[in-house]
Amino acid sequence: MESRQAVLQTLTRPNISRYKDPVAFVKDMLQYRKKTERGFSIHLAVKGLRKISPTLVSLMLQKKRNITLDRADDFARLLGLTAPEKFYFRNWIEKLENRSQGIQSEAPSLAPKNRKDVTTNILNDWINVYVKDFFQIPAIQKNPDLIDLQLLHVATPARIKKAIQFLIREGHLRKTLDGSYVIDVDLAVADPKVPSSKIRKFHKGALTLAKLAIDLYPPSERIANSLIIPMNDKKYGELQALIQEFAEKLQDFAATKSEAGNRLYQILFNLSPVGGKIE
Repeated sequence: MESRQAVLQTLTRPNISRYKDPVAFVKDMLQYRKKTERGFSIHLAVKGLRKISPTLVSLMLQKKRNITLDRADDFARLLGLTAPEKFYFRNWIEKLENRSQGIQSEAPSLAPKNRKDVTTNILNDWINVYVKDFFQIPAIQKNPDLIDLQLLHVATPARIKKAIQFLIREGHLRKTLDGSYVIDVDLAVADPKVPSSKIRKFHKGALTLAKLAIDLYPPSERIANSLIIPMNDKKYGELQALIQEFAEKLQDFAATKSEAGNRLYQILFNLSPVGGKIE
């Protein structure tokens, strides 16, 4: 008999962008979760989900009921979708609903137009991300030298100049007709669960800036809140799902164009263990 580890190595996670039928994708994702997660069942997974039930899932798999947009988020949680997959899934269901009503819509994409999934190349130096995002501020677009003062406590002017050159060369920044530098996509995201020394350095840099902010800025200009919770694996999974859902909403908020900003803020999620497991 093959070991569980050997079986897992032969399984491939369903790629949502390769499916033409959402029901087929849901069916394959459920099978994938059953084969790769001990104790997974639809009955247990839908507990806490308000808009779907085991009966509804069964009817949907039999194509006796449709997946509706108002239930898309709950189905995404049932399937354990990543943030880009969840966005794609919602757009997919919305497109099908619009088509049934005779409304024209664009094909779904794994990321919104104003959000870009990036590789870790931009993290060759973690400061690159901050330098890039400062170019969302109109005053910085006209005078990049202002970044030196904003990041003086963590980076030298030479390092910032090198970052700007990298961002221009790699296409993260473009020059407008009036000589200003702007970014095409405001929000660039990388999967935080990918193991990478570059991502670890970026997260450490972000925590360094947060630590400095506690001394540099009064509470009226920042929020610092720590909550320490004892959890088992089940509770930890529920918290992860809650944070992922909130993080996606924050990404949508950040990617929405509104009035021009005059200050750069960072928002951190830092869920980490305090010591090892106590059996």
